[in-house]
Amino acid sequence: MSVSLKKLFGFGTVCVLLSMASCGGEGDRKVVEDDGSMCVVEFEEYRYDAVAAVPDSDVLDMEGGKYWRLTGNGMLPVRIGGKDISVLRDSLERLGCVLKAGGSHSAPRLDGAPFSDMGLTLTDLDPKNTKACSTTCNQLTVALCTPEVIVWRDYSYSYLCLAAHGMYNTSFVNYSISEGKILSMSDIMKPGYEAGLTALLRQKITEEKVSLLVPLEEVGIPKDFEITPQGIRFMYALYEIAPYVEGEITIDFDAYELEELLAPGVFSRYFSVTPDQNISE
Repeated sequence: MSVSLKKLFGFGTVCVLLSMASCGGEGDRKVVEDDGSMCVVEFEEYRYDAVAAVPDSDVLDMEGGKYWRLTGNGMLPVRIGGKDISVLRDSLERLGCVLKAGGSHSAPRLDGAPFSDMGLTLTDLDPKNTKACSTTCNQLTVALCTPEVIVWRDYSYSYLCLAAHGMYNTSFVNYSISEGKILSMSDIMKPGYEAGLTALLRQKITEEKVSLLVPLEEVGIPKDFEITPQGIRFMYALYEIAPYVEGEITIDFDAYELEELLAPGVFSRYFSVTPDQNISE
């Protein structure tokens, strides 16, 4: 199977996405044997659906006011070649608000954001038969998998009982396979990139006529970014620079637009085109 997959994909990293499998337990995991020339990437699926109780002091006098329904699903790494992925795994579990206890059992994580200060406690109540006024949904997906990088995208939505509207957030984890680490912007850009990148972001925001909450000169570099096959996508959270009705603000750059800011070797390592190809087009 390793040989046939290698011929099919044409590169040395195999990304086995388990969403293609629908069985539970060990069926949620897919293993491709390493033939010595491939960096095997293995994922496992998780799902949870649970009801948590809020502290008595916070209970609202209405149906479901005592309970919070928590649902989530996603893909976590089991193996990436021979790399130590403990830091990556912990980061993704915290981002996805999931406790993966092994096998087919998963549960929502309450010791981190956004639940750490809420005092929630898990119950044994059936989520499908329990009225819960507050809800949170979380989905952690593999947005990109190439021989050099894996990108996870986490989308979360929460509605607090009696709130005027829900809140949502999208975050990313960009993982370098060859370096075996989560990438920061400073890993991708040359030293001193901040001023140049800030100017490019403000230029795009002006061109796209984004309705801002803050003066343009106060717009900086967002913390969330996503490596794409074409370049880099930057994400501003709700209310970070624009009103709620504008949603999350995404600013996309093709790799060639950032070429002067990218660290040596980054262009050819992470993107599917070369500078010469863009210039000739």
